Amino acid sequence: MSGRPADLAPCGLRHVSLAGPFAPIEAASGERAVYAVFWRHGRPVGFRILLAGELPVPAAAVPPLAADTAGPIVAAENEAAFATPPPPAVSVSAVICTRDRPEDITRCLASLSRCVPPPSEVIVVDNAPRNEATAQAVHAFPGVRYVREDRPGLSHARNAGIEAATGEVIAFTDDDVELPEDWIARLAAPFTDPEVACVTGLVLPADLSGEAACLFEFEIGGFGHVLHRRRFDRDYLKTSWWRPPDVWKMGAGANMAIRRAALADVGLFDPRLGAGASGCSEDSEIWFRLLRAGHVCVYDPAAVVFHLHRGDRPALFRQLRAYARGHVVALFVQFAQDRRPAHLIRAFALMPWYYLGLAYRALRMRDRDLLAIVRPQFLGWLEGPFHALAWLRRDGPPRLAPPEPSGNRL
Repeated sequence: MSGRPADLAPCGLRHVSLAGPFAPIEAASGERAVYAVFWRHGRPVGFRILLAGELPVPAAAVPPLAADTAGPIVAAENEAAFATPPPPAVSVSAVICTRDRPEDITRCLASLSRCVPPPSEVIVVDNAPRNEATAQAVHAFPGVRYVREDRPGLSHARNAGIEAATGEVIAFTDDDVELPEDWIARLAAPFTDPEVACVTGLVLPADLSGEAACLFEFEIGGFGHVLHRRRFDRDYLKTSWWRPPDVWKMGAGANMAIRRAALADVGLFDPRLGAGASGCSEDSEIWFRLLRAGHVCVYDPAAVVFHLHRGDRPALFRQLRAYARGHVVALFVQFAQDRRPAHLIRAFALMPWYYLGLAYRALRMRDRDLLAIVRPQFLGWLEGPFHALAWLRRDGPPRLAPPEPSGNRL
């Protein structure tokens, strides 16, 4: 891609099935580019940014474009990777945490209601709400359980959802996410392997009409664009003495499911981490604990959700600052678990060196957008150790409460 990512906005999204029939790929009125996502049997297999000068792509030219874009992934995977998932072999509880965003939770629940098969139960956790708007929105969906958690923080909210859930597997997504019909089936499919404790999936953008969304997706890298299936076990943690494992690359908390028995083994989400606390990384830290305990985690790009990225630059910059801050605190948490100096080396050497390198590149290339997104990340990194001093004095992840006797459950 050439040019500034922000200059792509408004960018259109086009989803193209390799099965055809193929239509021309055209920009709608006002669109400066098109982000084409190619699919095979319900699974993404390639991405291509098409600039205004490359559009329109005639229908006859779409098959060779698709082959060039998706060919490497299609060739690398066996046919089983594209098979329709079987009905879930486990019961799945869907947990969505939200705070004062009734429109978002309404949209998310509407998409979840179309899932086939549906989850065994749906739980919405209203985190420290300021009013009753979320409760009213949830009550419009029959059968959805409403749980109020007054302690602020995403980890507290997720833990409340886990405690309320009855499924063998708890699937997590966020209120700013839209779910395809096969989300439950595809996210649950890897759990047919009894060794698998956690599954994560691919997070695609739901809208790229704004500059902030394009910056996040194309400059930051979104939530990742890995299109091949990955399996993680304890060996993934075996890195050099100076480099910690890249657990944050294993997926995203907006699209993950964890086996309840594994949570009983390693504990729940760490309330010192995540939105509403130090900033983020409550998801990657629990994956770290799962791997340390000998569990297996799977990333499956066939399990897809669509995320609404931040709508403006200030919101995006606050998000990036929180991400960097929370990542530093998570490194301290992980250091407390295994005492490997690699976590502190990343916090005090690799991270600032990376940000300084980005700043140098931005100044050399006169890239105002890159410089703008480095600043909040660097500030978040500076805040990280101070937040670690404050948050690490508090209690860490709680244990999963034992199940109530069946006769006591209402």
